[in-house]
Amino acid sequence: MALRRLVTVLSSAAMIAAASLADLGGTAQAAPNAAGCASIGGGKYNCNVWKTASTWWCTTTDQTDSCNGIPAGILHAGTNYFYCQQWGHEYRYGSYYNHYWARTDDDSGNKRVWLPVVYISGGVNDGRIPGLPLC
Repeated sequence: MALRRLVTVLSSAAMIAAASLADLGGTAQAAPNAAGCASIGGGKYNCNVWKTASTWWCTTTDQTDSCNGIPAGILHAGTNYFYCQQWGHEYRYGSYYNHYWARTDDDSGNKRVWLPVVYISGGVNDGRIPGLPLC
């Protein structure tokens, strides 16, 4: 009798858990890539961009401080490839800020443009993105 009651309780708990998990199906989201970027070969590194953002034109001698303030195009949220990152002028978005910029080719067809690394998952304020080399 006690065993039958235990089986009934466990079966009920399993059904409640399954129903709860089924409700999560439409709302589950991928966690940000806390590890930063990963090499995909050919000098490119895949990184997660957590928000669609503008890319910028910059000259790249030894720093990206010479961005001309004109957006180049856009880079959509999701996995995107980057070549490297470089220290430059400070960029802020809400509570996020950083001096590093990452070089990429954007979704507007522009080559060798820059994205503030505040939009790349896995970093910290005013720090480098793990796994993405310096330019």
